[in-house]
Amino acid sequence: MKNTLNLNWNIKNNSEETEERYCPACGKKVVFKDSLIRRQNANGKNIYHFAIFKCEKDHTWNKQLGIFKTISGLENKREFLENKADNSEIINLDFFIQNGIELVNINIESIDCKIRLDKFISGKIEKYSRNYINSMINDGIIRINDFVTKPNKAIKEGDNISLDLGMLVDKLAHMEQEGEDKNEDRI
Repeated sequence: MKNTLNLNWNIKNNSEETEERYCPACGKKVVFKDSLIRRQNANGKNIYHFAIFKCEKDHTWNKQLGIFKTISGLENKREFLENKADNSEIINLDFFIQNGIELVNINIESIDCKIRLDKFISGKIEKYSRNYINSMINDGIIRINDFVTKPNKAIKEGDNISLDLGMLVDKLAHMEQEGEDKNEDRI
């Protein structure tokens, strides 16, 4: 069984989510804006995921996003929970490879814009160009719903984007070997 990292993403087109509701501190109905800060609470066998909303006077309200069941025997590794880059949306594949992650599954829970797979992934993965991302998609390293697809496929709500890091490591090793073979031919 592959060592897998599962991510749940909500893709927003830079639109700010707001909700009008009663604020006990203000004593009236006010507009709460999503601060884009998330938190989790564990209670017994459940993990609760919240979005923190703030009113104009900085009072907070926690909107529940989901409830997840805990699985005994699993351990949270601190290095995966800490933000390794300035932008939490950026994925560092080299970091995952170094830490033994073989498969990254990105579940698209919601999306409010139309975007191509190659354009979206190239904006979320460090170090690799859009051209290289296209070759990864064509080679089946990046798949949607376990199917090899075209780079221009539009991402939809409910899609599962898989990044097979084992295949990526094999491809990089093969490219490195080919580079050494070409250098030997020149000598």
